[in-house]
Amino acid sequence: MDHGRVLKDLIAWATADDNVRLAVLTGSLASGEGVDPLSDLDVELYVRDPNRLLADRTWYGHFGDVLGLEELENPGCPTRLIHYVDGKIDFMIGSVEAASNGITYDREFRVLIDKDDLADHLRHETPTVSSPTADEFWTCVNWFAAAALNTAKSIVRDEPWMAKNRDAEVKETLLQMIEWDHRARYGWDYDTWHVGVHLRQWMDRDVQADLERCWARFSLADTRSALLASTDLFRRLAARTADALGFPRFESEGLNKEVRRILDTAPEGSPRTPGAH
Repeated sequence: MDHGRVLKDLIAWATADDNVRLAVLTGSLASGEGVDPLSDLDVELYVRDPNRLLADRTWYGHFGDVLGLEELENPGCPTRLIHYVDGKIDFMIGSVEAASNGITYDREFRVLIDKDDLADHLRHETPTVSSPTADEFWTCVNWFAAAALNTAKSIVRDEPWMAKNRDAEVKETLLQMIEWDHRARYGWDYDTWHVGVHLRQWMDRDVQADLERCWARFSLADTRSALLASTDLFRRLAARTADALGFPRFESEGLNKEVRRILDTAPEGSPRTPGAH
């Protein structure tokens, strides 16, 4: 996407539309972090009447040829994610009143247009990140255990699609533990971004190397190996994080044994057996 060209078109459109009072650029383009030709444009529009934009799709075409869209009715901040031929724009549509009440951004932002001095109510403030409570830590541990056990059962049942769904839950809790582990060692203000974004920049190389074994193709044999690798990595990071926080260690031996016991119930020679065809 030619970000400069699209921003010019967007500013011209917003300036001409009397309904639009404030437009704010957020995300990587505003902060300058992790920008590449495939980066989305993240734009917040604060308008007099949000329904005029939310009920109309014709304005999407001002910025390119539309390939697809996602309309998310998030309470208070509905979004329109527009996929164009050469890129994507994520629009958040809010009311003028919301902007006038004050908005705090946890990353850099850039005001594109401001017709009513609403930018005076915007500010950037790095959020304070605290360590997890014992309850939060053990919730993560327990959810990981449940996801790992359910993944193993799906493998044995020869349900590869469900196994992938369960494995997504494994990865969600594994990523949470990776983030806590890094922050426990480098400081709780250490930037781990979100949902694994920019992991090549912030995640330790040894953890990245271990993660290579935690992902699988569609085969159940691959999924089995990835599950065992994920369980091993989670065990190591959970122990290190617990030590750093002064929590009791996650005694993972019982979970590891049960996961393997379930996997070993697959009939010999079936498609569920690693290496079988």
